Amino acid sequence: MSGLASALTRTARHLLPHREGLRETWILALVQSGAASEDQARAFCLRSLDGLLERMERGDVDGLLAEEAESAVDAARAGRSMHFAALAIRLLDRCCLPHLLSACPDRESLAECLLALDELGDRRLEALLQAQEDESGRRLIEAQEQAARASERARDVSRANDALRRSERQSQHRAEQLGLLASVAHQIAPVQDPERLMQEAAETIQQRLHYTYVAVVVLDDEGVLVGRWAGRRGVGRRSGGRAQGPPGGVIGRAIRQRAPQVVGDVSRDADYHADVAGTRSEMVIPLLEGGVVLGAVDFQSQEPGAFDLDDVAAGEVLAEFLVVALRNARLYKETRPRGGPGEPA
Repeated sequence: MSGLASALTRTARHLLPHREGLRETWILALVQSGAASEDQARAFCLRSLDGLLERMERGDVDGLLAEEAESAVDAARAGRSMHFAALAIRLLDRCCLPHLLSACPDRESLAECLLALDELGDRRLEALLQAQEDESGRRLIEAQEQAARASERARDVSRANDALRRSERQSQHRAEQLGLLASVAHQIAPVQDPERLMQEAAETIQQRLHYTYVAVVVLDDEGVLVGRWAGRRGVGRRSGGRAQGPPGGVIGRAIRQRAPQVVGDVSRDADYHADVAGTRSEMVIPLLEGGVVLGAVDFQSQEPGAFDLDDVAAGEVLAEFLVVALRNARLYKETRPRGGPGEPA
């Protein structure tokens, strides 16, 4: 049995005595997210949780992933959205935390369970993303074949080629977004320090999507923004460090409205705060947990109109990843015992 399988077996044994409470917590989280009604959430959780815990207890990681990959392929081919399945995976990890905190006998056991759940969640999400990407490729091939069959008519061929080029650009854009989500989830899952987590997330997003500037910021206890940022070589900010006063600019607007903000031309936006030279467009996605704003992810580009609805959708999923990861890191930091050398007891 692999190390992950063994860790999941132990995790399942910690969770099984709390199965009923875990199920109700999961149902409530899905309902509060707005992704499902109570009846839909209950039916889904009743159908899913027992089987998942049984697989985990047996250490049957490969069987679980194969089964979910097959279901994801069927859903992608049927044109069904992966959003609910991905959200359910992320929320389940979060719902397991309080039960593990009470069930694990020591911090090493807790850390092992959290890391095992994170890795399993990453693999389950990768299966969803891979199925969606494969289906996009399959549909692209079908479009190419249809274009080839239409080559007898010059006008139809021209139109098909135009459509194909647009489809290729969109598919590449979606592939980059899916790759970003998988990369960020894999990169930040093991990070247990909130400050380092924000830096890792900012750097990974900026490197993968080549934006001019990316920042991950959170509100501290005084309602002031603090965070970490990453930019292209040579890109600097006109101000840095801890902000003064309430959040302003496009970030402040996103936090006040609890909604994503997209600015195609920052020169036309009265709220824009010019802190990165050369910025032409900006997108800000708030970090929300149960309706409470924790902070935001700020994307800036030197290209005008660089962000579209697909970018907003990907940014919202990414923000949900970060909220869970930050919560995990903060919980780990809060529950880590002190009293070692150089630390107060």
